[in-house]
Amino acid sequence: MKSHLFKILTPLFFSSVFFGCQEYQQKSEWIKLPSPISAQIRCFAESSDGIYYVGTSELYKSKDQGNTWELIDFQQMPLEVMETQDGSILVGTYRGGIFRSTDKGETWTNVGFANNVYIFKIIQISDGKIFASATFARNGSQKDTQTGVFISEDDGLNWKVTSITAENIKGVFNPKSELIFASGTGENNFHRSADNGLTWSTNVIGIPDSIPVSAMVDTKGVLFASFGDPQDAARTIGGGIYKSEDDGLTWTKSDDGISDTTKVSDIALIENTLFVSTGYPINIGDRGIFKSTDLGQTWKSTGLNDSQIRLIRTTSDQHLIAGSNVSSIFISNNKGKSWYQTGKEIENWSVFQVIENDNYLFASGESGIWRAKKPIREWKQIKKELGSLVKLPNGNILMAEDGVVLRSENNGDTWESISDLKTEMIFIYEIDANLIIACAQGDGVFYSTNNGKDWLKYNMGEYEKNRFRTAIKTSNGTILVGATGGTLRSTDLGKTWDKVDNDFYVWSFVETANAIYAGGFGQGVRRSIDDGLTWTEFNSGLRESDNYLTVTSLCSTSDNSLICGTLGEGIYKLKSNDSLWIEYKTGLTELVNFGIIEG
Repeated sequence: MKSHLFKILTPLFFSSVFFGCQEYQQKSEWIKLPSPISAQIRCFAESSDGIYYVGTSELYKSKDQGNTWELIDFQQMPLEVMETQDGSILVGTYRGGIFRSTDKGETWTNVGFANNVYIFKIIQISDGKIFASATFARNGSQKDTQTGVFISEDDGLNWKVTSITAENIKGVFNPKSELIFASGTGENNFHRSADNGLTWSTNVIGIPDSIPVSAMVDTKGVLFASFGDPQDAARTIGGGIYKSEDDGLTWTKSDDGISDTTKVSDIALIENTLFVSTGYPINIGDRGIFKSTDLGQTWKSTGLNDSQIRLIRTTSDQHLIAGSNVSSIFISNNKGKSWYQTGKEIENWSVFQVIENDNYLFASGESGIWRAKKPIREWKQIKKELGSLVKLPNGNILMAEDGVVLRSENNGDTWESISDLKTEMIFIYEIDANLIIACAQGDGVFYSTNNGKDWLKYNMGEYEKNRFRTAIKTSNGTILVGATGGTLRSTDLGKTWDKVDNDFYVWSFVETANAIYAGGFGQGVRRSIDDGLTWTEFNSGLRESDNYLTVTSLCSTSDNSLICGTLGEGIYKLKSNDSLWIEYKTGLTELVNFGIIEG
């Protein structure tokens, strides 16, 4: 590594991959780099006075029909936003509960559900009752934490649970007067009420099991429901569109023109035209916006088909708002015939990885691969697909894109396909000068000893179908791989594997002179002092025993300290030979996710 390095702090969301770090030898100043228009839009609402609200990892509003946006002081991650009949703004969050504002977002009050993981949907019916779905109880929460569908009759101040108490309810919908539906994953988890939520029944026919409803509309007495799981990170479930002509008692598939593997995330209506938003982060099934002008019999693409679109909504002036997974917001003023992008003020660029080569920085995220020449003034997109990057000792760059390994010899101007691993998303790592490892999502672990030109597959045995995230080769030659089922260890160059740490999904390994540290999903940091054979928790100062904490990155510094980046909980430092993590002061605020990477 170079001795004179500067540091970059990247604000990130949910799944993150970081490669290496080194601490500056002198006091340094943090400089925020410019970013392209690239944000993940999770929710949208229009208030009665024409203000648009959108949720990313933060909350924004627009007073000019989406042309410009301003940040709202809101300290949680929004998943749902809506305005009540009394003019209050309710926001459902990730791991924060529901918040209420009566002054257009100037101040906020938590009104419950702080122990629930997701608040995906909040709706209000004509008589003023408000319903919300609260999904899963947080790790370490009180044992009496309730889940399911809840109701409020006082503008969201107080809530009580209905008879639906399943932990995996993903949404609640009111497409038609007196009809309310609640939907989640698992069998018999589609609920129907014909009396505004007083009683519920699961006696419906034709609904697919295990795929939750994402949205519902009513047109000419026919109900349409879009299906797609907001948590389907494995990209294996798909979705579709169904319709009912008997108020939701029986349903039939109605999505001719959309592939069966497509996730349908939202549905909207303008006059007699139906619109749906579709797509996964990678190329599985269809993407973009589809419309139907024949009451759902056939569907045709109407734009944005190179993007995953998370939501589609209509405004009071009959404009269409499309919230994308990576490219912020698109607006159509002509019923989907054309779209324009907005949201340059929304700073939610989701960056997973940054590498430096020659005089360039390369950033990899859900919006693809971006390149900038130093000093950084603007970024140029050089690949539209999510990819994992590795810089080779000879100055070439490798990228893994949907299982295909590509090489660039000219800093990303052109890419050559050198190997097809015939799998889906993979993370690649330069383990040492002679070994590159590719961790696949449910399809094993691959390795290359010739700079990625040729690949072989480790025999993972019974662990083959795990989702693999990261890998390290210790100073003793032992290979460790982080997987959903626990840490796997090989002492014979990958010929055989043993599970050495159950149920801890490791996202990052680092080795020091005396130990190996592993940071990962939900449980903080663990340490091994016997070459990865046994592991103990190492969270003093970092995580209480029952608290949920995801560590996204670990790295060592020149003074043998460790730096720990977390999912939304800041950065911590462990001094050499110490056992207590302390907060690493950066002077930076309003960052959701952290990783220090070599630049």
